[in-house]
Amino acid sequence: MTFHISEGSFMTGKRVKVLMACSVESEAAIEQALRNHAAGLAFHRIYRINDLHRTLAEGDWGLVFCDLEMSDFTALDLVTLLSDEGIDVPIILINGTGAKAIAIRCLEFGICQFIERDEHYLQALPLMVDILLRRAAQDQDRRLMVTRLRESEERYVDIFDNTNDLIQSLAPDGRFVYTNRTWRETMGYSETEAQSLSLLDVLHPDSMMCCQDRFQRLLEGETLSCITFKFVAKSGETIHLLGDCGSIVKNGGATSTRGIFKNVTDTVRAQEALTITEARYQAVYENAPDIFSTINAAGEILSINNAGARMLGYEVAELIGESAAKAIHPEDQQAVFACIGQRFDNPAAECDIEYRKIRKDGSILWVHQRATLEPGVEEPRLLVVCRDVTDRHILEAQLAYQASHDALTSLINRREFERRMQRLLSGQANQTDRHALCILDLDKFKIINDSCGHMAGDELLIQIATLLEGQVRARDTLARLGGDEFAILMEHVSLKKAAILAEKLRSTIEKFQFRWHSQIFSISVSIGVVSIQLGESIADTLNRADMACYGAKKEGRNRIRS
Repeated sequence: MTFHISEGSFMTGKRVKVLMACSVESEAAIEQALRNHAAGLAFHRIYRINDLHRTLAEGDWGLVFCDLEMSDFTALDLVTLLSDEGIDVPIILINGTGAKAIAIRCLEFGICQFIERDEHYLQALPLMVDILLRRAAQDQDRRLMVTRLRESEERYVDIFDNTNDLIQSLAPDGRFVYTNRTWRETMGYSETEAQSLSLLDVLHPDSMMCCQDRFQRLLEGETLSCITFKFVAKSGETIHLLGDCGSIVKNGGATSTRGIFKNVTDTVRAQEALTITEARYQAVYENAPDIFSTINAAGEILSINNAGARMLGYEVAELIGESAAKAIHPEDQQAVFACIGQRFDNPAAECDIEYRKIRKDGSILWVHQRATLEPGVEEPRLLVVCRDVTDRHILEAQLAYQASHDALTSLINRREFERRMQRLLSGQANQTDRHALCILDLDKFKIINDSCGHMAGDELLIQIATLLEGQVRARDTLARLGGDEFAILMEHVSLKKAAILAEKLRSTIEKFQFRWHSQIFSISVSIGVVSIQLGESIADTLNRADMACYGAKKEGRNRIRS
């Protein structure tokens, strides 16, 4: 049963749970004694040991009354169970309710509060309960304080010993009084080894002078902040430290110094590596065989490497602050600045470009340019790398020339001639225009070639090519189709006008004399002239011109047939 006392208070605050392990008679006597003198007590009675186990498990009991002996357990069983469970609660035993041997054994457990179940003892029960509860509260507060102090010390030790900082304390003579775990693990010493060390044992030679001065200032009571120095670990590794130092002062004097440091070895090494990397980068930047420069969004040159400036024929100072247009061919400037602008607007876009730079002496330098937006800068700027591709362009131009020109005469070859003729036949030009094709075949070329040799024949072809080049109009295309056969595309001309121009060519060649050593040869040419007809094939057009030329030869050579 549970009974709550609400009048006659001797305590305030939380209601105290009272466990009554006693008979009905003992319970009634105790409740009667406390009814008018105690409030805030909640009584709960048990009769059997099974109830005892279950009830104690509920916990938070403030006071226990117990007969010395119950039907199936004794006060000694209760005391033993509380001791085993580690439950600390005031116990009042009711004398005369069991054997004295049980009371004696309970005394051995430290239980010394006994009451007799008579009116004389019960009158003093409220005071006894008050004292016991107050003493229990004091003991609980004391235990709580001890627990909190122990936990605080444990937290302090845990923080102190497991922080990532290196913590040390030095005696005035430089011996290590204390080092934390991080200090020892970083330096590679055990706790016992660290206790036998002095500052000089671990100090790096580079930090010897500065630390001697600092240590003396600490002993004089000065505090030092953000100091850096180097230790030498047991393994010989250099440890870079950064931290604060101070003094522990007692009775006006420094008894020891303390220091709290961060291991900045990785940072220092990273900075050293960065310095080396930057130096290497600068060396590469300055001496690379390419033009390295940085430009802003306005197209101004912010920097340029020495090698690049020399490639352009300038000193570095002559280009810094100048527009990049200063070294770009006028015909390429628009395309280059469009590429640069695109890179500023969209850094991820691909925008490589090849163009011509102008050296200080006016010569041309072909470059392949790649630009990248430089990261980590406030004002956007491009790192521009230009590689000299002049030789490749020259080679490509040579190959393109060779692919479209006759190797002997340097005239347009047959393939290039047919390509240009196809343009006229397909009507890519103005369809109202008229054009003509002339086929020229030297007369009796084989005689000179056979009698004087191929060298003479080649020389004759070269001279004829030069002669014809001097006679054709600038808009016309002169080509060697092969052997002694030449062809001319006459653009924007009628067939009648083309025949007149062809006659001029025939007359010029007729007047020409070819000299080979001591021999002199007169040369003539047969010419076929036809109009260009839109939509006709190249083969058909050439065939018509060949037939006209053949007709001129058949009619006696040295004439024109259209």
